[in-house]
Amino acid sequence: MKDKLMHILKNLDAYFAGTLFFITICIVVINVFTRKIFNYVLPWGEEVATSLFVYTVFVGAAWCLRTRQHVGVDLLVNKLPKSARSIVHIITDALIVVLNAYITFLSYQFIISSKLKTMPVLKISSVWLNTALIIGFGLMTIYSLIHVVNDIRFFGQETEEEVVE
Repeated sequence: MKDKLMHILKNLDAYFAGTLFFITICIVVINVFTRKIFNYVLPWGEEVATSLFVYTVFVGAAWCLRTRQHVGVDLLVNKLPKSARSIVHIITDALIVVLNAYITFLSYQFIISSKLKTMPVLKISSVWLNTALIIGFGLMTIYSLIHVVNDIRFFGQETEEEVVE
């Protein structure tokens, strides 16, 4: 039981994104059925589904970065010696930290500049939707920082990904 709880906590971002995606699909399917069968559309359905999908995308992207699931072209990098490969990984991950931190900062500025804007149907502040940017890019900043630390800690050693290949 304790192991299962630790697994869930360790992968909370994946479970959160998956749950939101499931709810998004349910809302869309319900909206399609109500439109086709009853000729009625849930007025809030599209806004809620879109908002949940935005969170799914940004939190899911953070999970992909954490687990190194993003697409990358590493044909040339894999041909390098281990130490050179480690240096490339450190530089790449450090650039990702800087980029994600900057985008997190820009996301914060965007939220501040658009805090008076409300969603048309739900009549709630768009801050609730745009916060997905800060959460997603903030998590990506943290995860990429962890990657840099691990790259430095395990400099020159083979990673799990390299062993599998």
